[in-house]
Amino acid sequence: MLLSNLPFDRVDAGQALLLRNELLQDIFADFRHAFPDLLFELDEASATVNAQAFVRGGRRVVRMYGGLAYHATVGADGLVFALLHEVGHHLSSGGRLASRDELGCECAADRWALTKGAAKLRKETERTFAIAEVLSSLDKLAGLACCGRKENEDGPQICWAKDWPKRQRILARPASIPAIPRCYLTEFFTSESNYV
Repeated sequence: MLLSNLPFDRVDAGQALLLRNELLQDIFADFRHAFPDLLFELDEASATVNAQAFVRGGRRVVRMYGGLAYHATVGADGLVFALLHEVGHHLSSGGRLASRDELGCECAADRWALTKGAAKLRKETERTFAIAEVLSSLDKLAGLACCGRKENEDGPQICWAKDWPKRQRILARPASIPAIPRCYLTEFFTSESNYV
């Protein structure tokens, strides 16, 4: 989700923590049912505010880190979208990551999450999310993420993955999401010497 290195504002202990654990169990159960070919992991101990898609030993894995799973700013809709986005890295078509061509790029993962992914999750589990709630919680996280960003970190203009205002506008109108055949962002990062 490209949300790393954010302050971790954890859900309080007590009843709020119990409710969050129940919510996470329910959400992960729905994802395991809807996408049985993927392995879903929750790294509760990690304070990293992020989720990740990767391949390990031939298995396609989606991992959510505790910093995102237990972040007080992120509600159920944000958690669902984050997981759908990561599933989209595995199941989307279109742009691929320059470093891992078996994974879709950020833009392709967003597009898949809002279209095919949301439809399959709803069909298989009746779980839905409100994009307005997703955008609200991500907007708060993006506000935390923009502090201290260097001028050259945005990448190329065609990709919206690291341009939160542009990404927010696109996510708010899923029908208008363009199909991008190549991932320009990962090409940008791998071509920059400070990212290699």
